[in-house]
Amino acid sequence: MNYKKETYQAGAFKLMAAAFIVRVLGFVNRIYMSNILGAEGMGLYQLAAPVYSLIILTLTSGVSISVSGITAGERAQGRDKNALRAAKTAFGILLAVGTLCGIFLSVFAKVIATEILGDQRAYYSLIMLSPCIPIVASASAIKGYFYGSSNVTPTALSQIAEQIVRIGVIFFVANRIAGSNLAYACAIATTSAAFGEMANLVVVGIAFLKEKAEEKPTISVPDTAKYIVKNSLPISLNRLAVSFMGMIETVILPMRFIAGGLNYTEGIETLGRISGMAMPLIAFPTLITSSVATTLVPAVSSAVSVKNYKLANHRISKCLSIGFLLGFVFFGIYFTLGIRAGDLIYPNQGVGVILKKMSYCCIFMYVEQIMVGIINGLGKQSFSLITSAAGYIITIGFIWFGVPVYGIDAYIWGSIISIALTVFLNLCFIIKTTGLAVDLRNWVLKPSVVAGACIPAYLFTEYFPINSEFLRLAASGCFVCLTVFVLIVTMFRKQKWGEMIWLKIQRKK
Repeated sequence: MNYKKETYQAGAFKLMAAAFIVRVLGFVNRIYMSNILGAEGMGLYQLAAPVYSLIILTLTSGVSISVSGITAGERAQGRDKNALRAAKTAFGILLAVGTLCGIFLSVFAKVIATEILGDQRAYYSLIMLSPCIPIVASASAIKGYFYGSSNVTPTALSQIAEQIVRIGVIFFVANRIAGSNLAYACAIATTSAAFGEMANLVVVGIAFLKEKAEEKPTISVPDTAKYIVKNSLPISLNRLAVSFMGMIETVILPMRFIAGGLNYTEGIETLGRISGMAMPLIAFPTLITSSVATTLVPAVSSAVSVKNYKLANHRISKCLSIGFLLGFVFFGIYFTLGIRAGDLIYPNQGVGVILKKMSYCCIFMYVEQIMVGIINGLGKQSFSLITSAAGYIITIGFIWFGVPVYGIDAYIWGSIISIALTVFLNLCFIIKTTGLAVDLRNWVLKPSVVAGACIPAYLFTEYFPINSEFLRLAASGCFVCLTVFVLIVTMFRKQKWGEMIWLKIQRKK
């Protein structure tokens, strides 16, 4: 078998490195798109995205996890051919179902754009997204196979290739027609996703074709298909519910802005500033927490499987410390530098004020992502659905009742409160399940001191005799980040972060 298993350390590092490269490329891509499409164009782009995400996440999440589990289990017992059969079967299922969903989307694109999204210009974007569905769906089966094989290299390379192709399409095509027709430009920007996903599939497909096994499979294709569908259905239904509520949030937000006195164009522009410009900046640090959450699932599962809750709680506590530290640090950075950075990155769009107000989300957003990984590691995925649904209900309530009266502030505070509630519920559940001890000193007190230090550090740089806005932002950013770094090294010098995930299971004698 042509197969090299990677350690958790190597896998996590490669995932984080690839996520960083992908996130940086995606960030550059998003800035470039924002500047050529404007706030209205980004709002139109964001309007179509939830429909695509609803279909993709429903199709892929459960099957990918199922294939990963089958692959890990079969290879652990030396049945490599069964793992290959599972991946190929899942690939066929997702290709067929994804094709049907793509056809459905293309046929009903005009109805969805007009009746559900409320903007017929989204029709062209939906049409361009429809061929992506079978490509993305089928590729997820292969990615699940490589995750189960503890070989994340092909997936990491495919994500980088995808972003490079996306940037190329937008640079050479969308930029040339942005001024003539906004709807067409958004559709071309959406088309970049299709070409990017094709590149993604090509990379993982080439790697998968090199995987071979000599022995014959011991499971039939029908039995494999039944097992995959049975195990993936609950997870897919959970993702469907969460994605559907996220789509509702995106669709009704412009409507409630209009109810508050804005015209339609202004409502779409505000959506673009929030979802297409400010939120990618807020979510940038999730490249770290997503990698931690991914590797945390097997780490917690392995400890719990041998009933070593002391080790599980040790890992959980370390990871929560990382989440809270990132949250407070980036809250301090965005709170102090947000206005200047947002206005410099997105000139004349008013994103800086939004970014500063949304900085409070950082405190809870990153740790919430890690908590989801912990709960998945405990095998309690259904609880994540409950807390996510509760959070969405609060956000939608603020949008419906608060936005027409208080405008964008109601949406931002609704988002902050919903994430905070989700974190609180998840933490209570984790404590109840594992007996985890609350570590306020490392979770809250130390990180809050680091965040608070950003304010005087920033105010000090205001006295620098610099006229250039770019140089002033660079100087402020360097001084604030240096202050943060020194405080983290000083206050957390005794922390052994590597133990959070990769400490070997200490079995009781």
